This record gives sequence, structure tokens and C-alpha cells, in this order.
Amino acid sequence: MEIKTREVNGKPLTIIIEYPILDTKTKRLIKKIEALDFVVSGNSNGKVFQIHISDIYYMEAVERKTFLYTKDEVYMTEKKLYEFEEMFRETGIIRISKSCLINMDMLYSIKQLMNSQLEATLINGEKLIVARTYLKNIKNILKEDVRC
Repeated sequence: MEIKTREVNGKPLTIIIEYPILDTKTKRLIKKIEALDFVVSGNSNGKVFQIHISDIYYMEAVERKTFLYTKDEVYMTEKKLYEFEEMFRETGIIRISKSCLINMDMLYSIKQLMNSQLEATLINGEKLIVARTYLKNIKNILKEDVRC
């Protein structure tokens, strides 16, 4: 892979991707780049904020409410987990349990637990359990990353 950068004043950020074959790796890269520009509305302390999807560590549904967790804040949003899951397919945001999505870019480590579950530790130290039902999702992403 070759990366070239140049500063161009007075023009918006433009990314050109040239590839020999549009494979899974390239599609995933394109989706990740597109996701960097995406913002989600979230409420915290009675105020509405625009949160970049790349700043979200994980998303969790608790008692019919969806929460977005960033490095320092927790926001509530009107969207449902399945809506986020659909919007961010192939970006590295994946379901790890019935009530939780994780941003794989924020994953620090993963550990096998005795009951066939995985414990995901995020870069901020937060620990999340990967339910057996969703083990395949995370293993596929990890295998893909190893091949890249």
C-alpha cells in the first residue's frame, strides 16, 4: 500500500483510493473513511451534542434507551442499536451482545473466559462481555485484521 498526502489550501478534504481489485479490505477501508465524517445526536445534561462516530467506544441499550459511550462522556440517543448496526455495517462497529455494539477501533485486548465467552477490554479500560451468540462476529473481524 502506498499513501500520498499533500496540503491544498481553499479546497475541501478529498480522498482518492486507487485499487487493483475492489476486495473486502478495500470496501472496509472506504466504509471506515465514510464513517469518520458521520455524526450522531446525543443528549447529556439536557443539552444536545453532535458526536463523531469515531469518538464512540461502544453503544448500549438499557431499558429501551440507547446510550453512546465516549472517552469521557455518556450520551443518550433516540436511535436504536439495530439502526446503528445497519448504518455502520463493515466499519468495525459490531454487535457483541443483544444490548451492545462495540467500536473495534477502540479495542485494546480480548481474553477468553471459562464459559466460552470473551472479555473485550477497550483502550479506556472498560470491560465488556462478548456473548457466545456473537463470538463469530468478533472472530471474523480479528481474522480479517490479521490478514491485512
